[in-house]
Amino acid sequence: MLDPTAAYRTSQVVSASRVGQIVLLYQGAIRFGAQHVAFLERNEVESAHNASIRCQEIVNSLRGSLDRSAGPIALQLDDLYDFVMRRLYAGNMTKDPRPTEEALQVLRGLLEAWQELAARPASELVDDRATPTPIASRRPLGVPVLAGSGYAGAARR
Repeated sequence: MLDPTAAYRTSQVVSASRVGQIVLLYQGAIRFGAQHVAFLERNEVESAHNASIRCQEIVNSLRGSLDRSAGPIALQLDDLYDFVMRRLYAGNMTKDPRPTEEALQVLRGLLEAWQELAARPASELVDDRATPTPIASRRPLGVPVLAGSGYAGAARR
């Protein structure tokens, strides 16, 4: 089936900055996670599974693109992605929406931090590993989020 919005979405992704692309990925993950929960509530198990898999794929892409050599913030973000993935797996395997809702809570917090970062002028995004602000144009997708995001220990087991 032809998706009439596909060209628009492709244009939106291609023209977005690095930080803007990350924001779009978070928005997509949240959209599919919310669909997973909604489908579970309607007992549409196959659709719920497919939505969960799409959400997991996006989070896996974000995690896989992390520059772990960027310092402790990148490692903390990796831990958060691990937590989110484990909750998404649990929600999909048990067909219980609560684990997915927990993952969505973390993703929404990260999205908010990235949206704040995306709203900054490009001149404020400096490539200095001593500061928590990533440079959008030279680091790979999934660069560390601001240190004060409040999620530093959220994924610790």
